[in-house]
Amino acid sequence: MKQKYDGKLDVEVYLNTSEAARDYVLRGSTTVLVNEQFVPLDIATSRVRMDEYLARQLGE
Repeated sequence: MKQKYDGKLDVEVYLNTSEAARDYVLRGSTTVLVNEQFVPLDIATSRVRMDEYLARQLGE
């Protein structure tokens, strides 16, 4: 995804105990946010559905 959306997508990975995660209520080990909005788990864990979601969010 990062290669496909290069320049439009900034990927950051944090532990749920990190300073950056403290402002969020994280319920699971896999949490994805796009523009500070939670992405449903079924979308976040599917390459095809996440690609479709990002295309909509980023105006592709």
